[in-house]
Amino acid sequence: MIGIVKSSLPEGRNLDARTALQAAAQMGLKGVLFNSLFDLSPTLDPAELRAVRTEADRLGLYISSMLGVLNPALPFRGEPIAKAGGGDLETGVKRLVRLAADIGIHDMFFVIGMIEERFHETVSWHDQRHALAAMLLRCAPVLRECKSKLLLKTHEEITTSEVVALVRTVGPDLLGIAFDPVNVVCRLEDPVEAARRVAPYVAQVHVDDAIVRFQEGGIRRYLAPVGEGVLDWETIIALMPEARVWVEMHSGQFAMPVFDPAWLAAQPDIVLVEYASVLAMATSFGRREMRWNQDTPIERLPHALRRFQP
Repeated sequence: MIGIVKSSLPEGRNLDARTALQAAAQMGLKGVLFNSLFDLSPTLDPAELRAVRTEADRLGLYISSMLGVLNPALPFRGEPIAKAGGGDLETGVKRLVRLAADIGIHDMFFVIGMIEERFHETVSWHDQRHALAAMLLRCAPVLRECKSKLLLKTHEEITTSEVVALVRTVGPDLLGIAFDPVNVVCRLEDPVEAARRVAPYVAQVHVDDAIVRFQEGGIRRYLAPVGEGVLDWETIIALMPEARVWVEMHSGQFAMPVFDPAWLAAQPDIVLVEYASVLAMATSFGRREMRWNQDTPIERLPHALRRFQP
């Protein structure tokens, strides 16, 4: 099954929920992953949420949603979740889990934050992950009651080893993985090796492609059309054949100062052979012009659809 993240539809951020569903159905897609439950109803009105569910059923579409940014140690990142809980982050998570389950969504994904969270000056990355695990364990009764699990996305700030460690700490019945392989090169991980690490816990996989290019002081990740980047999608999908596939057109270009000793020392999970693999990607791309406009990710959408639609 291949679906699409709502914001990756043409004009997707401006579409209401029903229009987004209709657009996806017209494109021959099988589902829509909304960027939050607020996309379905700005006020989280149960009747409006059910109406979206009804329209999805009418069109024969699967639906899911992002929970949001969840980082109890840096709660400003999760303001929309806290808003759903009357100002309390944990209450917001529980409410959103219940609202989602009421319309058949049992697999919301989330991220811890942005790349700068890893290098936060006052709250350590270890403490951020510890606080997250503790909150998720406190939410366990609600998750079990709703027969739901949350999915931690392999985002640019977190390594796959750290994601797997969190899953094992919280428990795979409560926490799974949304695998987004274009992000793992930001942590100097080889995408196929990263896929092998996370595969037992992956519930969904996010589709895009990327290249790595040398620049002054290190390398930078740029996005590329599927099939023109570094990702071996055939191998990755074979490692997680049961995962739901969501097309997501990314937009961030991230620099990695891969020759800076202090930066490297702050990342103990780096594996030498994978570090070498990512640098080899940059060497392979060489001095070629980076010809894809990073400001218009929607231009890459046809490439992803051609690769993954029957």
